[in-house]
Amino acid sequence: MAYRLPNFNLTSGIGPNLQAYPPRLTSLSNLAWGNRTSQTYTFGITSATSARMLMTLLLPKGTDIRGPGNLSGIEDTVECPIGSGRYYFVLGVDDIGKGFPNEHRAAVLQLYLCPTVLP
Repeated sequence: MAYRLPNFNLTSGIGPNLQAYPPRLTSLSNLAWGNRTSQTYTFGITSATSARMLMTLLLPKGTDIRGPGNLSGIEDTVECPIGSGRYYFVLGVDDIGKGFPNEHRAAVLQLYLCPTVLP
């Protein structure tokens, strides 16, 4: 069986600072935790150091989501699903299935803990 496109069942808001500005765009998306496996990212060197899961946001081909190193110099944040108050930093973006009919985009996300988001 051929690999199929994911079901884009959520709507995400995408932009550089979603807590201060409206989204630059909204897109259908699929928030996934890898293939039922994931990596964690540890940051900081204080007693508050913690590990957080990395999520993958699957998006339709060509969606303008920006990670570090993009030409604008400012990576995006994501609210997924839109209106939920769950914000994520975009850590990286790449295409899946490039050149094939099932091509789509993936963004690696890290949950942004702010006063409106519970851990």
